[in-house]
Amino acid sequence: MDIVVAVPKSEYENFAKEVEEIKQDPELQKVWTLSRIPKELKLGSRMHFVYDGRVAYSVRVTNIKKDSTIKCETTGRTWGGRCQVFGDDLREEQGPEMRAFTGFRYRRW
Repeated sequence: MDIVVAVPKSEYENFAKEVEEIKQDPELQKVWTLSRIPKELKLGSRMHFVYDGRVAYSVRVTNIKKDSTIKCETTGRTWGGRCQVFGDDLREEQGPEMRAFTGFRYRRW
């Protein structure tokens, strides 16, 4: 089942840089850290990103790691958490408008 996550406004600039880097090198993957594990999320599902008030991007889930850390190649920051979701096949979307939230939600549209 697909999930939806919201990009915090404080991360808009970094997120935009990551998107551009992935567009230039499709071998790169988007990684998102969550504080809990989405039980219904499966490999091959999509993770949709709320950016600037609407669902704007998605990636295909390629890996789900529990209790791991990873260093971002774009920002140099190390991210760790209960669950890290890896995705490829970045797509721009014209998804529905949606307010920001924390954590994740299962896709409802």
